[in-house]
Amino acid sequence: MKGSLALILFSKDIDAITHSICNIWVMREYGVVESWTKRCVRVDWVRCFYGCTDNGELLIEKADELVSFDPESLNENILAIEAIDYTANSMESLVLLDGASISYDSMESLVLLDAASVSSE
Repeated sequence: MKGSLALILFSKDIDAITHSICNIWVMREYGVVESWTKRCVRVDWVRCFYGCTDNGELLIEKADELVSFDPESLNENILAIEAIDYTANSMESLVLLDGASISYDSMESLVLLDAASVSSE
């Protein structure tokens, strides 16, 4: 799953109320329809799915705890992150958006404009 296109779907287990089935569809070779493979993994009840890590683990919420779940080894690690509903995804980048048009003079005028609006209030 690492670096591949994947579709992840959680469904209820027919046999038990406390379990979910994690259906993982992975395209092993991008653009080749025949390369889709399916894997089904039974996991304890999943409250919410948040995404995947760079190393292929699934970030899921179980019983008010954020868990990192490895579908290959079936290992689970409880992550000590509280208030997960108030977090956001981010990606590091060294790209400066529209950096070519920013100059020291324009930044100085923005600071002066902001200071003028504060003093007039």
